[in-house]
Amino acid sequence: MTGRDVREAGYLLLGAVFGVFWVALVGSLYLSGIVTRFAPVTVVLLLAAHLLLRPIGRFERLLARVLLGQDVAAPAPVGFRRATHPRWRRLVDPWRWTAAVVRDPHSWRVLAWTLVRAVSGPLGAAVVLLYAASPLLLLWPLAALADRMSDRIAIGAGGTAWSLLGPVAFVAAVPVLRGALRALAGWHRRLAVWALGPGRREVEAAVLARAVRAEEQVRIDQELHDSIGHLLSMIVVQAGAGVHVFDRDPGFARAALATIEERGRAALGELDRIIAGIRGHGPDALAPLPGAGDLTALLDGAAGAGMRVRSRIRLGPLPPVVGRGVYRVVQEALTNAAKHAPGRDVDVDVAADERIVALSVVNPVGEAPPAGGGGLGLASIRDRVALLGGRATLGRTAGGGFAVRAVVPLGAALPDGAAACRLTAGCDCLGCALRRTVSG
Repeated sequence: MTGRDVREAGYLLLGAVFGVFWVALVGSLYLSGIVTRFAPVTVVLLLAAHLLLRPIGRFERLLARVLLGQDVAAPAPVGFRRATHPRWRRLVDPWRWTAAVVRDPHSWRVLAWTLVRAVSGPLGAAVVLLYAASPLLLLWPLAALADRMSDRIAIGAGGTAWSLLGPVAFVAAVPVLRGALRALAGWHRRLAVWALGPGRREVEAAVLARAVRAEEQVRIDQELHDSIGHLLSMIVVQAGAGVHVFDRDPGFARAALATIEERGRAALGELDRIIAGIRGHGPDALAPLPGAGDLTALLDGAAGAGMRVRSRIRLGPLPPVVGRGVYRVVQEALTNAAKHAPGRDVDVDVAADERIVALSVVNPVGEAPPAGGGGLGLASIRDRVALLGGRATLGRTAGGGFAVRAVVPLGAALPDGAAACRLTAGCDCLGCALRRTVSG
């Protein structure tokens, strides 16, 4: 027997021991007459047994992990609504916890598991004992030889052939018994995952909770990168401009320092708002996120930070989700323009009709990031537009600059003709056609 066989055999033998224990316990209670004569005592005993099912499940998970090599996840703790007033908790909470345990699906699955172990225990023990005793078949020829030498039994040629039956039976029985042993152990592994681990609803709830946490983490990352990163980029632009003209134009340098102070305070306020939103309390947690109506303030702020922005905004009322996405895309495009083309012209064009919103942010000259790569900012733009069901095109223009162009649907999907922008002046994609039509 291998080490695996020994562990699985021990597990099946323990099942037989547990089965004998439970049968003896229930039988003694029944034969004593306590269960049949005293109904209140019976109820108390059943309730106490049910409260023990969770600890029994923990012990069985330990055995499954150590002896079967099956790591079964622990279920969620029993949840119940605690009393609101501290004075009543010692009196009310134990009863609520007991009621929650009685309704607990995991406890009922452990009960089913216990019954299965009690019923399958004798079968597993029989397979284990036969497998352990199979080497005794090899002693059959030795017994026949001893009988011949003692002349107690006369064995002819037929008796000699009969004496070989033991080794033949051993060779045939060992694979069958080992297969039966491993089949029973494998069946217990599969059943343990269902009976001793979390239920399907618990697994689905855990997966959903992980997805919600991941989505919230992505949202926080995007908010930090878009809002704080934009303000810090404006601070860097102003600091560079102030250093460049510090000796020639002290007045401009002082204005740049004032703008840096203003942007720094705005960054701290934005950081406080995001942290308050994460913690879920404080007045800043309810502060509205910027949307399409704040684009003018965003562009004015960029111009005040030293960027040369030329803009055309033609927007009506937008859904809040779309408005926030458009704002963040324009904000991130301005941040990239400030990094790669400081002091250069930036053209911002946003237009909408009843079907789509089209936006374009182009810095005609300067150093442009690679169209296929880019940092977190370009990835954030692509992700936001994709989540809104739109299409984003980022890359170099024919004039050597860099363009960020996106089309976002106002309905369930983009209308026909929403091809990728060619990033040329004469492009006839849906976004460029809409911006030319609306903006003139």
